[in-house]
Amino acid sequence: MDFTLSQETKMLKSSAEKFCKEKSPSSFVREMVKDGKGFSPAHYKEMAELGWLGLIYDEKYGGSGGDFFDLFMLFEEIGKVVLPSPFFCSAVFAGLLINEAGDEKVKQETLPALAEGKRILTVGLQDEKGGYDYLNPSLEAQEAEGGSYRIKGTRLLVPYAHVADEILVCAKVMKGSGSSGPTLFRTQSKGPGVTVTPLNVLSGEKYFAVVYSDYAATSKEILGVRGKGAEVVEKIMPKLVALKCGEMVGGLSKVVDMTVDYVKQRVQFGKPLGVLQVVQHYCADMTTYLDTARMISYQAASFVSAGLPCAKEVAMAKAWCSDAYKKSTQIAHQLHGGIGFTEEHDLHLYYKHAKTAELEFGDSWVQRQKVADALGL
Repeated sequence: MDFTLSQETKMLKSSAEKFCKEKSPSSFVREMVKDGKGFSPAHYKEMAELGWLGLIYDEKYGGSGGDFFDLFMLFEEIGKVVLPSPFFCSAVFAGLLINEAGDEKVKQETLPALAEGKRILTVGLQDEKGGYDYLNPSLEAQEAEGGSYRIKGTRLLVPYAHVADEILVCAKVMKGSGSSGPTLFRTQSKGPGVTVTPLNVLSGEKYFAVVYSDYAATSKEILGVRGKGAEVVEKIMPKLVALKCGEMVGGLSKVVDMTVDYVKQRVQFGKPLGVLQVVQHYCADMTTYLDTARMISYQAASFVSAGLPCAKEVAMAKAWCSDAYKKSTQIAHQLHGGIGFTEEHDLHLYYKHAKTAELEFGDSWVQRQKVADALGL
């Protein structure tokens, strides 16, 4: 396939690279780990003004009608600096759900506000074990009289739930002893029946446990068609996974750059580490991981952008990127030695990011199983 970037895409990529380098140095990332919000509202506003948040949505919804591959390239740059923000969970994940399942009124009310950064939404689709359960959610919505629902259950690893205006969840609608299937709900993040608790996670990012204890919802809070929530999530999942691959490619490229620079400058026994053949081979392995991860991810993103069936290709990309990123950070730690394991060095940010991204939407084992299923094995 021809992955030559258009002039418009090159300009977007260059602009994103400049913004990310200026706004998200490693010192800022460390600062946001300790910050209560976990991101800079000022930076987020700038991202909205640049048109990033509404890039792939129609102009009538406040977007610019851009190409999905451009958004993929944007996330590659974001991955290079592990930029902390609710961009992915709000403008992308929640936005895609709204765009796919919402009626015209919901889209007009919600998407422009997301694109302008005036509202933040998040998504809670992971159960008490941390697995995505939208096909058969443990979260239940008991139907009551008058078209109301009582939602009970727990959602784990909900990003930026503390600053979100709404949390989109998928619950199993129950009536009597029967079920009408997974249904998407737009729930409030604060108020009676909902408790948001911060979680201490490896990467330091802002993730929360959200407990619904008899949360009262109405039929107006249902997003899309009742019982069809899983189908909506499945439809947008290739886009989400492809973007996560782009983010991993960006992080991996930064790891390769910082490691190659280090072995060129680090002098041991009177000569740079980079002159040692074993070190050169390790760097070659990392570069191979990077080039193959970029190629397979670009292919998956191109298929998604073109609207082609690509569940297998996206799963292949996620499986390879997950392993390539993780293995490269391990090699980088070996070559950096003791300094690479300290909090003062930037490498640990990428090691943690690699592990977090690997588990998001299923690790390489899960993705390889999807590929096997697609092959009929």
